[in-house]
Amino acid sequence: MSSHKQSCLFRIFKLKFVSGTCFSLLMLILLLNIRLEVFQGENVTWTAANWWSFGKEAADTEKGKETGPKHKDSIGFNMTNILMLKYPELFTTIPHKTLPSYKNPCWIANVPENVLDLNPYRNKRYDNRIKNKPKLMGKHLWESLTKKRTGHFRLRCMPYFYIIGMPKCGTTDLYYRLTQHPDVVGGMVKEPHWWTRRRFHESFDLYLDLFDEAAVIIGNQKENSSHPTRNELDFHYVITGEGSVTTLWDNTRWRKEFWDTTNNEPPILVANILRAVQPHARFIVTLRDPAERLFSEYLYVKRDISKTIEGFHKAVMFSINGFNNCLKTRSVRACAYSPPAVIRRNVRVHLGLYEVFLRDWFSIFHRDQMLVLRLEDQSSNQRATMTKIFNFLNLGPIKDGINTEEIFGPGKKNRLPDNLRLGAMLQKTRSILQKFYFPYNRGLADLLNDTRFLWLEKNL
Repeated sequence: MSSHKQSCLFRIFKLKFVSGTCFSLLMLILLLNIRLEVFQGENVTWTAANWWSFGKEAADTEKGKETGPKHKDSIGFNMTNILMLKYPELFTTIPHKTLPSYKNPCWIANVPENVLDLNPYRNKRYDNRIKNKPKLMGKHLWESLTKKRTGHFRLRCMPYFYIIGMPKCGTTDLYYRLTQHPDVVGGMVKEPHWWTRRRFHESFDLYLDLFDEAAVIIGNQKENSSHPTRNELDFHYVITGEGSVTTLWDNTRWRKEFWDTTNNEPPILVANILRAVQPHARFIVTLRDPAERLFSEYLYVKRDISKTIEGFHKAVMFSINGFNNCLKTRSVRACAYSPPAVIRRNVRVHLGLYEVFLRDWFSIFHRDQMLVLRLEDQSSNQRATMTKIFNFLNLGPIKDGINTEEIFGPGKKNRLPDNLRLGAMLQKTRSILQKFYFPYNRGLADLLNDTRFLWLEKNL
């Protein structure tokens, strides 16, 4: 065969091979419904993520170390494919792009014709804390609908920010102050706990319902309250958020949700799920001296039982011994995410291992998407703390006289009278806890490059 014919045949084969490969890749993308992220400057707020995540799991996948869920490993698999198969509702409900004229992630959703004459909230079971509020909203649904030739539509929104922890670290006070800003509106519930707990028995649509009231406000308010001199009157500046304090650390059901691993460490975290569907969200974490956090939680939970400082000391000893026994056969990460039963029966010492949880989150999200605060600093200087949060969320300054006392005023002590009579924990208990937490606090201080997180100052 002549060299000319060989060259022609090679070009034909190459063309067919490339065309076939491109077609196969295109079909694979369509079948898996993978939504590739496209950055277009400031016009894109967030969109469903692809497999190029920031964590080690995705890095291993990119290197070809894909093993799949049947493998007993906790790394080296295509995470996005697994999440899309596991939670199709998330990827089909959340659109590829949100509305560019909204700061908050919002989109227009079709209202099925078969529910137009009904209350879409009527047959749903909501948290007892909000009781019948969503059902009452259904009566005003028509007022918030947009009618077009193709049907009826309404605005749906997800949180712009999440306060993700920790318990007994002042998150309720922080959330209240934050929602006093004229450009922030809260959801129906401060702590839905959907991502960590309720998603196992509640639909994603039920979670979105909690922000429908906020969506109406976001859609109706176009001017920027904190920047009234701007001419961008068609831009919606109002944002919403939630404050579930379990989001940072609670992955208790990971074995039932995914698969067991040889190292007893969870292969996929709540942070990975959030990253897959909302990669540009912002997260606020407020921490406190872990010894003080533990004592505060002891006083708060199980209010029906008698509490003593001696009882707290005994519970601390049981829990620390249980955690140290766990470390004899498992890693710190494994024990933090799956603590022994003795800890759950006494006091949750593992929740003070802030470094473990934050390292995972920092491997999944960019650090500039996370703001880590201390309750001690918030208590001593509310104005500085709230100003830092407003800057982090790109919110304008507060005008004098607009909720300034609610936002910047002193905090309130919420210890019950019986707990106040107990006083502080025993000094021997404090010393034991400080010794237990010190290596983890040191790791946290190194991680954040901030020695304040050693909590060496006198406890407040």
